[in-house]
Amino acid sequence: MSGTTLYKQTPKILIFNMRLKYLTLIIITIGLLNHLEAQEQLLNLQIDPSLNNYYRTHHLLWKNEQSNEPMFLPFFDNFNQEEYRPNPDLWIGDNVYINKRFQLFPPDLGVATFDAMDASGHIHANANQFAFPADTLTSQPIRLDSIMDPILRPILVKDSIYMSFYYQPQGRGNAPEEADELTLEFYSPTLNKWFHMWSSKGMTLDTFVSQNGVAALQVFIPLKDSAKFFHSGFQFRFHNLASLAGNNQPDWQSNADQWNIDMVWIDRDRTINDSSFRKIAFVNQPPSMIKTYQSMPYRQYKNDPTNSMVERIDSLVIRNLDDVGYLANYQYKISNQTSQDSIYEGGTVKVEPFKEVGFLDHAAFNKPKVISFFSIYNEPRKTYTITHVINDVGLTGVGDTAVRIQEFSNYYAYDDGTAEAGYGMSIKNGEAAMKFKLNTKDTLRQVQFYFNPTLTGANVQYFNIMVWKNLEPEEVVFTKRVKAVITDGLYNFYTYDLDTSIVLANDFYIGFQQISSENLNIGFDYAVDSKEYLFYNIGEGWNSSIFSGSLMIRPVFGEVMSTGIEDNVTKKNPFVMFPNPLNTSYLNFQMDNINNHQIEIFNITGQSLFQGNLQQSVNVSGFNSGIYLVRIINKSNGESQTQKLIIKR
Repeated sequence: MSGTTLYKQTPKILIFNMRLKYLTLIIITIGLLNHLEAQEQLLNLQIDPSLNNYYRTHHLLWKNEQSNEPMFLPFFDNFNQEEYRPNPDLWIGDNVYINKRFQLFPPDLGVATFDAMDASGHIHANANQFAFPADTLTSQPIRLDSIMDPILRPILVKDSIYMSFYYQPQGRGNAPEEADELTLEFYSPTLNKWFHMWSSKGMTLDTFVSQNGVAALQVFIPLKDSAKFFHSGFQFRFHNLASLAGNNQPDWQSNADQWNIDMVWIDRDRTINDSSFRKIAFVNQPPSMIKTYQSMPYRQYKNDPTNSMVERIDSLVIRNLDDVGYLANYQYKISNQTSQDSIYEGGTVKVEPFKEVGFLDHAAFNKPKVISFFSIYNEPRKTYTITHVINDVGLTGVGDTAVRIQEFSNYYAYDDGTAEAGYGMSIKNGEAAMKFKLNTKDTLRQVQFYFNPTLTGANVQYFNIMVWKNLEPEEVVFTKRVKAVITDGLYNFYTYDLDTSIVLANDFYIGFQQISSENLNIGFDYAVDSKEYLFYNIGEGWNSSIFSGSLMIRPVFGEVMSTGIEDNVTKKNPFVMFPNPLNTSYLNFQMDNINNHQIEIFNITGQSLFQGNLQQSVNVSGFNSGIYLVRIINKSNGESQTQKLIIKR
């Protein structure tokens, strides 16, 4: 798809599906039918903070932990792990993102996501508006010359070796265009050559589902060419082609074209009909047990605990990946209760195969009752663990476990702490407001914002923090001009002090007013839908948002205390480097106590190219054009900061 294509039209609203990676709401003002102004915007992420943080803290050390010996079959990975990078015992390559949030209805929790970002969380250095090679995920070498049966013997064609995997375009992210691809290749050690085995053109998830009837499709590849592949050192790799917006619109050149893969499996004694896997799996992260919010101030919860809880958990998605049904038990346990853990028993039900009945439809399992509120403690904050377990009656290992952490601190949150998109407006003085409700009168002290990092920092703009008691009629109780701040680390919110105590009761609204027409790119969480509490005003009165999801703004109440997500930026000694982009031989630095710091420069693959004591000018004449990471380390406390450097010769 190229150009701008009309997606949906109503008498008042036009929604355009941009080839340039985001949706913009266009409102036709009365009497000015030919004058269109872009209003609410959602943009795809340009940099994933979790990847950037992981890259900085681990320095890609997994590369040094890879085994030197090829592995025996079977090969299996379902990506159900906590690390953000692929398991180095199985994989080579760091660009793909292992996660549990960008997929929609996968076989089970955890996928590997391919997109337009590299290992550092930045857009690939070779990115452009045409299909370009992006992420690659390569298996460790595998012994396809022999197998333990029970002693070592040669692998034969009759051993019937098949590879299978699930894949999904778009997921919860951006749909790859038709020119974008996901490809699988096999490596022949004897021929020292990669062979194309499978590929898929880009498409939307809606199109994918309409064509295949499922949200994630399983692919089977037989390994029958013994001359090419039945050797020690066989490998396979996935890679994708991605594309960005045109160069005349650099602010829209953001991360895009997501693909998800899951349950990669190579083994003997398989057939093309061997589509089952012996597991009953949770498919989604367990939802919140409290009404409306993902988190709320503990003081507000304790004022009305029973009415703060939902009646049922809505909902757990469960599927049986096998070809046969299992009698299964389900329970959840709330830990850290006052006297003993609260345990819900869902009884027993037969979980039929997904291919026959789809996801489990049994309320006691997928919509379980909430049997207890979270116990009350005389503490300012509290964390509870809810563990969900499903097992077959025989306890033969086909079950699954999923965990939900419920935190009560001093802030409200609609979002789950992760951003799949960015929110803002393309109009000066545009406003957005989120509605909250207090159970008891409280004092607003701070407001937290999460701003998505952008490629050029174009969203680092001044804006007004706004607090309202009402929107209609509008009653503003506080405003403060501040500047957007991009924080270091994994989805760290920036905390703004309000410099005054604001006493609120019942309903109130927190939000912002843009000063310029530049989009602020505030984090937007697709996974949790609080659309009914988000409003915007572009000078024609307040309207409900058209976007399903949650804006990542959080009000902080009562005692000002650590939330685990407060401002880290002001605690550091920030450094300035210039010029950037650089086309000279020397990179200059400005910061306090410059002699107490070291410098290290990495290329985009994570290789350290230079290190030494920091000086006001550093000679980089030996560096070629490209993107680099510059890390500054405080010698006294070990704290480090990293910035991106672009060199253009």
